[in-house]
Amino acid sequence: MDGDRGQSDERTGLAWQRTALAVLAAAAFLTRLTFHDLGMAVFVVLGLTSALCLWVLLEGGSRYRRGYDRGGRAAGALTLAVVTLAGAELAALMNS
Repeated sequence: MDGDRGQSDERTGLAWQRTALAVLAAAAFLTRLTFHDLGMAVFVVLGLTSALCLWVLLEGGSRYRRGYDRGGRAAGALTLAVVTLAGAELAALMNS
């Protein structure tokens, strides 16, 4: 049974990394689409989202190898990143 636990932890860590990369790619794509509506302010959103996603990317890989309590910080960081992107998109829709 211990071998299964290690593999499930690794799969979970990889899933967190894939999710962080997907949100980071979405942030870059949405920055490109909304630059003409929001101007340079969109780069603030990209910077915040990138920092959160990179932290989750690194944390997702190392946290499960170390076996630490999962706590919910990574989920909170990704939630904040997605909410930030949604806020920027709403602002872009209001400007158009």
